[in-house]
Amino acid sequence: MLAFQLGIRAFGDWYLAVRSELGFLQTVERVVYVKTCGGHRKSYLVTLSDIFGMERAFGRITAKMAYKLIACKKLLFATLDEHIFSFVCFSLVRSILGKNTVALFLRPEQCFLPGKLRYRLKWLLFRALRHLPGLTVVAITPFDVVARYAQVATAGVRDPEYWDLHDGVSVLSPKETSLSAQLRSMAGRKRLCTAVGVLNAGKGLEFLADALEQFPEIKEHTQVVVAGSANPHTSDVLKKLSATGAVVIDRFLSDAELLSLISTSELIWACYNPEYDQASGIFGRAVQLGSVPITREGAVVSRLAFESGIPFISVRYGVTEQLAEVLIAGRSIVGDQIGPDHGEIGEWRRTFIEVIKAGLAGRS
Repeated sequence: MLAFQLGIRAFGDWYLAVRSELGFLQTVERVVYVKTCGGHRKSYLVTLSDIFGMERAFGRITAKMAYKLIACKKLLFATLDEHIFSFVCFSLVRSILGKNTVALFLRPEQCFLPGKLRYRLKWLLFRALRHLPGLTVVAITPFDVVARYAQVATAGVRDPEYWDLHDGVSVLSPKETSLSAQLRSMAGRKRLCTAVGVLNAGKGLEFLADALEQFPEIKEHTQVVVAGSANPHTSDVLKKLSATGAVVIDRFLSDAELLSLISTSELIWACYNPEYDQASGIFGRAVQLGSVPITREGAVVSRLAFESGIPFISVRYGVTEQLAEVLIAGRSIVGDQIGPDHGEIGEWRRTFIEVIKAGLAGRS
């Protein structure tokens, strides 16, 4: 604890020195920050800056960036998980200076994972941070869905990617792209089940490939499409998917292409590995655009869908027979369930905005 206090004191001394050297820089009123702009981070940066009228900041922590993040009057960390150490340091210094900081906690579930000391330490850290004056930590899953998140966060709201297509009045429908038109035409009368986004090991693609390999009759009813940027660790599973009849598109998708594929697909793959248990932007976009997500039984998104009345199909991870039944029967499994309307999604948006505004104003 003494070492930590000395570290914070040294950080504060460094900040005062930097402030003296960079005093000529203009202090920004409101800043929203992400470390990198890959994947959902860019979406967060754009959505949050537009809604709250904040200056966008991204990149590694240089002296200039540190000065901006500490000196600004209101600061919103859009993704605290990717830089926890600097987030903690800046939050402590800003608290000492009497400034308000809000941060979105994307992976609070890690605080409760068993078996590793670092998860326990993370739980202890965020238990303490909840009481730091001026800091509001916001989990992107509501507490009424996962009550224990209240132990490590100040508030719980729905992920911005569950409502970011809503303009305050209604959900904006994406335009068709040449890619979505091509795949829709190729599928013909078969339904589309699409897995999109970054194709990494956490996305459960091995489970999907096993089902297609063991039950070749699936492709008579459903055309599986896997599209997005892949990493080297998924090359083998992508080859397996292709060999079993799935269409594999291994390249970066533009936002327009991603949204058009989700919109045109009856089923959306959101059945991720048990280790990957958090809010999902792909799941959220499916909810907004009226597609039915396939989720893992017991996952955070499955619990949220159940509590929110969202049509979804849950399968036990690794049980290929159950997944095959889903892919053969399609969305008819959800029956007459009606998903959230534009008004309900708009309410999710309004609640999120109110919570963030309260935190920035120091009323959390």
